[in-house]
Amino acid sequence: KKLTLLREMLAGCGAGTCQVIVTTPMEMLKIQLQDAGRIAAQKKLMAAQAQLSSSSSAAGAAEPAVESRPTATQLTRELLRSKGIAGLYKGLGATLLRDVPFSIVYFPLFANLNKLGQKDPNAKAPFYVSFLSGCVAGSTAAVAVNPCDVIKTRLQSLQRGVNEDTYSGILDCTK
Repeated sequence: KKLTLLREMLAGCGAGTCQVIVTTPMEMLKIQLQDAGRIAAQKKLMAAQAQLSSSSSAAGAAEPAVESRPTATQLTRELLRSKGIAGLYKGLGATLLRDVPFSIVYFPLFANLNKLGQKDPNAKAPFYVSFLSGCVAGSTAAVAVNPCDVIKTRLQSLQRGVNEDTYSGILDCTK
């Protein structure tokens, strides 16, 4: 049976809701790894600036010790130890806000674009048609939910650098 556009969108909504169970912890860890790299780079830059501005430093001063960045496993253990399973699901609402609309746009758009390239309704579309349909649908959906992705990333960031804002929730972040 052919699905109506509304039913295609509802199917996308269901898919997006289910995927958040898996993607939220992965997104949380990804953000923490990115933060660790950003904070380490910021500390290194500040140390270098302090060393340059210091007029009393000796010519052959020792380099500051390089801090190792945490691994995903270390971050997972630390989050579970300090915040429990809820620590891995911080930003769940914002991830739903991003992934559900993405899936509502992506799946019906892909299916309908892909159908345009079918020579026969019972045959598969050629690979290039499916590929281009996926590119167009994915790009369109990603652009549509980009503001939600920014909110999610800001809410899942636990470490703040110098002069970075802290957000308490979705509404605070959108302001």
